[in-house]
Order: sequence, then structure tokens, then C-alpha cells
Amino acid sequence: MAGVTRVKVCGLTRDDDVRLAVELGAWALGFVLTESPRRVAAPRAAELVTAAREGGGGPGARAPHTVAVVTTESPAWIADALAESGADGVQLSAGADGPSVADVRAAAHGLRLRPLVIAATDTQDARLADLVLLDARTAGAYGGTGETLDWEALAADRETPSAGLVLAGGLRPANVAEAIRALHPGTVDVSSGVEAAPGRKDHAALRDFFAAVVHADREAEAAAATRRPAAKP
Repeated sequence: MAGVTRVKVCGLTRDDDVRLAVELGAWALGFVLTESPRRVAAPRAAELVTAAREGGGGPGARAPHTVAVVTTESPAWIADALAESGADGVQLSAGADGPSVADVRAAAHGLRLRPLVIAATDTQDARLADLVLLDARTAGAYGGTGETLDWEALAADRETPSAGLVLAGGLRPANVAEAIRALHPGTVDVSSGVEAAPGRKDHAALRDFFAAVVHADREAEAAAATRRPAAKP
């Protein structure tokens, strides 16, 4: 259905968290391969990718995208990590501090890989990415900070991307609907907002997050319906 907000669950380290995210209908799962309290090595990421693909989701359901999250690593390192983990996507979180989309694509192509690319909006050639990421950063951390962005200010800023937006930064069950109403992102990306501890998801919070996204989408659909002109007799 048009207007459905997709969910990416990031910072996954445990098989049971992966399986629940798949069960709930996650569009993508993120595995952090860079410096982070949620970091997993590429071989462990490969195990989690396998768990995601075996996780089910019901007859005919598509397995979620599996995304390797990186920051300032070299394009060659990123390509090798993609090959070793088996992830079908990569998230370039460091923006101007990290590699370009073009260089990562070229390195991946050299290994016959064609990953989905999500790039932070300040990446030098973010326009070449499949999707663009807005996340909250703090000193020494490119994501997973638990800090929220100023959604209203971003909504008023003409430079804020409207297409292919992945919105992250402090999203939780209690505030994700507000973020969706303000920015209408195609995808919301949650990590710390559904954790019991870094890398350990709280299953009740994860369920509540998905439910809040569904509720926000239904509210948006209802509001749109009231704005449609009545059919002529």
C-alpha cells in the first residue's frame, strides 16, 4: 500500500533479535562492522545474515535487506567485508569523513557485488546512492547515539531530501509517529531506541515500535482520505 513506512532495525548482534525483526516485517536489518558497542565481525555478520534469510516472514514474504554499516573504512575494506558477510547492502554513515559512493561501488563491482547503497546526506556524492540517510551524530560517533534530530526544522529546510530518505537518530516507540508526521520518510531506522543494552534488543519495545509505525501510517492514510474530493454522483 502506498504510504507505508518501511522499518530498518540496526545494531543487531543476536539471532533471536534478527528473527523477531524479520517476523515483524522489517524491510532491512543493519549489522555494524565498524567501531561501535554494537560491532560484530564480518564472520558473525554472515551468521546473522543467514539467520535473516532463514527467518521466514510467511509464505511469499521477501527476506529483508541485510546491510553492513561502515564509517571511515576504505572502499577495498568495505567490499571485502560485504563479500565475507554476505550482506546485500552497505550503509556509509560517515558522510564527508568516509569514502565516496562511487569508490565503494567500484570496489564492490571488482568483486562482482552490486550492493544497495545507503549514504549519509553529507557524503560527497550522496546523489549516487540508492537511499540517503539522516542520522544524529555526536563527537566520536556517526550513529547509534540515541540523540534525536530537529524534525520540524528539517521539514522546513528545502535542502532536506524528500525522496529515498532513511531517517534515524533517537527514534523510539514513543516518538516515531511524530517523526513520520513531520518528515514522511520512506524508511525509519531504529537501534538504541529499542534496546535493553547496546546490541541487545528489547522485544517488547521492538514490537511497540513496529506497532507505532503502523499506527502512524494509518493516521496519515485517514487524514489523506479526508482531503480527497468527494466523488461526483
